[in-house]
Amino acid sequence: MNRKIFAMLLAAAMVIASSMALAESPAVTPVPGMTMSTPAMSPASITVQGTAQVLADPDQVTVTANTSVTAGTVGSAQEEMNRIVDLATTKLLELGVQDDDIVTSDYSYYPRYNYETNTLTGYEANHTLAITCRDVEMLDSVIGALSDSGFSQIYSVSYDVSTRSELYQQALELAIQHAEQKALRMAATGGLTLTGLRSITENGGYNEGYVINGAADMGVMKSEASATGIRSGSVSVSASVTVVYDAAK
Repeated sequence: MNRKIFAMLLAAAMVIASSMALAESPAVTPVPGMTMSTPAMSPASITVQGTAQVLADPDQVTVTANTSVTAGTVGSAQEEMNRIVDLATTKLLELGVQDDDIVTSDYSYYPRYNYETNTLTGYEANHTLAITCRDVEMLDSVIGALSDSGFSQIYSVSYDVSTRSELYQQALELAIQHAEQKALRMAATGGLTLTGLRSITENGGYNEGYVINGAADMGVMKSEASATGIRSGSVSVSASVTVVYDAAK
């Protein structure tokens, strides 16, 4: 009887030991045609942003000016407005401004009321012109012509360059060079070496002209039309890129 009990206990112990071994090291049965491999580690990468700015002297300037007319009827306001705009256009063309460079940017008219008596007193018409000068030296003469014709306000003076596309390509090239310099420094600091270029993404350019804003009373400027004192600054054309490099120890 004791031998039978001992044999049964021994068999149970062997079963338990076998189960524990299987739990600790589960068997993997490969499927026919399947290749067993260890996943490879992804290569290191360095991501940098490069920026650059190119400055240039402006070669064109746009003046935005407004004239306002008040009359008893809409027709009378429009008639006087047309007279002022036609006179200004004639003077500008005589100065050498191209007809296509004289553009209406805003036009409006609305009734005026005496709110104390709640009565209609007339109509006000507004006409805004944007005049582009391909020669920045024409600015003073253009402002003088507008003032003499009856334009009462100047809204903005905006300087720009006609070679913006070419300047942006220069800025883009410099931005990529800037990114490479940053990546090399970062790699050296981290004990890495750049091994390849993974991607370059253009972030967009910041192509801003130089703008002088604000409504000025041209009546005050009229006597000084030949020397407004407006000074141009440099036009900035910028580019930005994001570059990803592969790197290794």
